[in-house]
Amino acid sequence: MAFGSKRVYTSLVYYSIQSFERLLSTCSLLMYQSILVMVLHISEASPNCTVNGIHYFCNNIATLTDFPLVLPINVRKVTLMGTYELEPSFSGERFTHHTWANVLELSILEFTNVDRIESGFLNGLKQLQFLSVSSCTHLGEIDPDTFYSTPNIEELHFNWNRVLDLSMVEAALIGKLSNLRYLSLIAIQGVKQHVVLGENFMKALHSKNLTYLDISRVNTIYVEHILVPDVLANIVNLNLSYSSIMFPHEITDKTISLINNMHLLDLTGIRFMIWKYNMKGEMLLKVSELLNPMYLFLQGVLNTGSKVSVDIKYHFESCDFKFPKMLDISRNGLTRLNITFFGDCRANELEALNLEGNDIEYISTDLLGRFPSLLILDLSNNRLMKMQDLYEFSNIFSQNNDLEIVYLRYNHLTFVPSDLFLSNSRIQIIDLSENELTYFNINLHKAENLKLINLTRNRLRRLPVSFLVQFESIRRKQNTEINQRSYATNVLFKQFHDKSLIVKMYRYGYNASEEIQFDESHYIFPQYVMIDILVNQFVCDCDTLAFMEWILFKNNDIINMTVLSCKYANDVKLLNIELLQTIERNCQLASNIGIGVASSIAIIISIVTFAIKIHLRRTSVRRNQDFDNLKQEILKENTHFEFLIFVSYCSKDAQIVEENILPSLNRYIHKTFNTEKDLVCTGESDFVPGLRIIEEIHRCVSRSLVVVPVITPSFLQSQWSQEECVAAVERNKQVVILMKKHTDTSRTIVTIQHLIGQYTRGTWSDNEGAFVMRPCWNTICEGIIQAASEAFRHYKRHKCTEPAEDNILLEEMV
Repeated sequence: MAFGSKRVYTSLVYYSIQSFERLLSTCSLLMYQSILVMVLHISEASPNCTVNGIHYFCNNIATLTDFPLVLPINVRKVTLMGTYELEPSFSGERFTHHTWANVLELSILEFTNVDRIESGFLNGLKQLQFLSVSSCTHLGEIDPDTFYSTPNIEELHFNWNRVLDLSMVEAALIGKLSNLRYLSLIAIQGVKQHVVLGENFMKALHSKNLTYLDISRVNTIYVEHILVPDVLANIVNLNLSYSSIMFPHEITDKTISLINNMHLLDLTGIRFMIWKYNMKGEMLLKVSELLNPMYLFLQGVLNTGSKVSVDIKYHFESCDFKFPKMLDISRNGLTRLNITFFGDCRANELEALNLEGNDIEYISTDLLGRFPSLLILDLSNNRLMKMQDLYEFSNIFSQNNDLEIVYLRYNHLTFVPSDLFLSNSRIQIIDLSENELTYFNINLHKAENLKLINLTRNRLRRLPVSFLVQFESIRRKQNTEINQRSYATNVLFKQFHDKSLIVKMYRYGYNASEEIQFDESHYIFPQYVMIDILVNQFVCDCDTLAFMEWILFKNNDIINMTVLSCKYANDVKLLNIELLQTIERNCQLASNIGIGVASSIAIIISIVTFAIKIHLRRTSVRRNQDFDNLKQEILKENTHFEFLIFVSYCSKDAQIVEENILPSLNRYIHKTFNTEKDLVCTGESDFVPGLRIIEEIHRCVSRSLVVVPVITPSFLQSQWSQEECVAAVERNKQVVILMKKHTDTSRTIVTIQHLIGQYTRGTWSDNEGAFVMRPCWNTICEGIIQAASEAFRHYKRHKCTEPAEDNILLEEMV
């Protein structure tokens, strides 16, 4: 049988089917099938087709005549991949043989030159439940009767058909596919101006039980008023990612309630969102305005290219609301999240929070404290090194007792507080990789469930023995009782890394997490606690012998132990037993040499000690002389410095200061200088009535040697108190700070923050009328006198005087 081409064979088979069907009256069914299989085998009408179980896959289909006409027995899933050869349309009845009647899934992909689907093309696919006609870049028309013969379709994909108009899909769906639950239209109508979700869209989805809708990667989506939420009331998964959304001027309560009914809402990379609030100040947070899907993705929503600093105080009108189970607000340019909530509301539903890639420099503990059920937190790729010196950083996770997984990589951290995870007894994974840690010794006494600490790519020279002892203690406890991760958290952890798994859970509108099969090879779930310390700057010397021995003889706890290296004798070497023995010998030799030179060192130490004593004696003499000079100057009648101290405080704190601070200062100073002269200046008693406040501030500051700010929350909010601190800095005054305990200074002006960071301070508390100062008053007053002496010595040395144009400058400052 020598025919001209393979396509001739295919045509012969196709047209012969009709004749074979008429022969059924005279030929047996078995004979008919045998003849058909023989002809198909000879003609090779199905090019490049393979069978894998129930899946039949055909590649490089050049023409419609290359479509397989008959399928192998038991095939339920068919994939047809096209080529770039020209074919005008999907036409004719290509799936009429009875072997196609049992196909449940059909994918027609990459027929790039097909521009139309004609009526009758899908005839014969009576049981079809899944249909994907995707990546057909010229497909622009769909016959309205296309789905007439496929009433059982539940899942429909028209993805990456960039010239296909939504109106074509709407016309084909009206009155058909009543079982449709899953509709995906990714990048549809990509070359048109915008997609309209309005009356026709509503009619197309009428009477359908749609649970999943994906209209992502569309140029512009315009939502009309006429869109009735009742039509989409069953949707649990809505994907609008990487699209531009145009909402009407007013969003109705029904539209908001529709959003609140969703389980998964993906707004990743969405553009032209209209924000209702300015992100600064105080506001009332209404429950009806919260987005309440179980999984909410807002990655890259604030894609303006600028940095966003959020300083907000929220007042809840009620606590009757639900928060998402998983919230992704990564890569939004957030630099500061100083959010304070008033009220007892807690978002107990939130279990996973993604803040990765935001350049965050500050995040308030009150914000994270509102999520007591938080299990997974990703703070990677931020700038938390800006916060590591603040008191709040050591307590950032103190209210998240259920926290199990924390990502802090790529934050340029140079150290972490020892008590950072002290409140997190359920912590399992701590990822501090890709930072700049030079020292690491956190408290792990309560971390009995710990599974992994990742310290790769830092600057650690060694790990301290105290940390290794804690690590060993956890290991011994876990050897006696294996503490496995719960299944629920296991699933959540994997969903956190792979959004497609969540989509699969809600593909048909119900929670199918127990049916999802995960590839465990992509994740590390050690049974016992382990540590990853690869790529650091470890040093092998006498001081790190204990650390080296722990690495070599406790290697079951270390990931990638065989490739660990350290610096030895200006070279990088693999850490092994031979290297350890060499270092031990060298250290023993060094110890013997040390004994021989001990006497020489003792002599040198004696000489140095004698020199230090002489220096301390001279320093003491100088301080006494400075005090005598100060005393003489202060007791003069006409002195340049009228006051020894200027006490700066807010008028709201006047009672506390006048009853507890000023009496103690005056009593000590009068006793020290043996005088009744008033040497303590305050705005309440020494500002001249009728003059400008700013002039009086600068006058009193300039006539005092030391400025003592009494810092409280009221002080930090007072404009004049801040001005007094600025005046002290401008005139290079000595500053002694008295600060109320637990005062949050993170939101004050930079000048005060620099003062607090530069000078040691006294702290006081006023609990139930009991005023307590730490350290004691004698120590604080001694510090003030010493600061005044140094200031006066500096004045005498440089002969500092007030500028003649001082009043003019003050007027200019006003």
